[in-house]
Amino acid sequence: MIVSIFKRNYFLQFAILIIVTLLLWLPAFITPVPIMNKGSFDMPFFDFMASVFPQQNVVNTITCFLLVLLQGLLINHIFTFYQLSQKTSFFPAFVYVLLMSSDYRFMTLNSVTFANTFIVLALFSFLRCYNKNEGLDEIYLSSVLIAIGTLFYSPVILLILWLWIGLFNFKIYKLRSFFVSIFGLLTPFLVLFVYYYLSDNNQAILNFVSSHFAIVPSFDFLNQPIQIVYIAYMFLLLIPAYFISLMNKNDQKLSVRKRISTILLLFIFTLLPFVYDLNSPTMSLILAVPSAYILSTFFFSIKRNIYSDLYIVVLLILTVVKILINT
Repeated sequence: MIVSIFKRNYFLQFAILIIVTLLLWLPAFITPVPIMNKGSFDMPFFDFMASVFPQQNVVNTITCFLLVLLQGLLINHIFTFYQLSQKTSFFPAFVYVLLMSSDYRFMTLNSVTFANTFIVLALFSFLRCYNKNEGLDEIYLSSVLIAIGTLFYSPVILLILWLWIGLFNFKIYKLRSFFVSIFGLLTPFLVLFVYYYLSDNNQAILNFVSSHFAIVPSFDFLNQPIQIVYIAYMFLLLIPAYFISLMNKNDQKLSVRKRISTILLLFIFTLLPFVYDLNSPTMSLILAVPSAYILSTFFFSIKRNIYSDLYIVVLLILTVVKILINT
């Protein structure tokens, strides 16, 4: 029933998207969540945002709620714009919002949710590179967006590797394309360092680098049984979903195949930030952008809707349990 609605009834889909999201976020609206404690990967831009907003207020929850919803709608637009999903379906947005609503503790301002905004925008910009001789403007903008996302949440910097591999996927081999991406990545950092220098705060530059970029990830994680079950179930879905998406792209025209490959590459490279932040309740959020495409493709590819509905209901139940346990 759920999947069949998202295949046909356009207006009912949007109503379900809004109603389900509101219900999942209802505990946070009733009892607002304090801004998440500063973690080792939270960066200066998030520190600034956290200082501007009150520590515990429904405004924070509403802001985060609207941000997640808008990200989901933008992701949906990207997939339909590039013919990666049905134009009359909000299903990718629904999957994204569901993944981003899986823990009560981050239903407030947090660095990963802000960073995801720039990952989505970087994906939108980078997908435009296909069939362009160089696409220097798009490469530069995508790199700048990755850097800005990094200034909210430091492991996002690893996604520059996704962009470089993506250049090969789009058959952009010119060396200056890589130099443009490096310059784009460095631009926001240079601006920040100049600000520190002009503020006569040279020590802040050293603290910035040493505090926010860990070399070796910590593996002291998953101390909640529900978290273990949730992550295990997610990967139980994501592994076959990834390979189904990989196989389905062979039936598409070349431009669609190249862009699907770019999203699948993004999933692989978001596993790197995922590993680096295993101790945080926000760890699975970084996977949400590419997972929205992979899972929606998977659920739509299952011939009998009853099985897709069963998988989604289990995911909903686990999400609700996680929210209630952490409330």
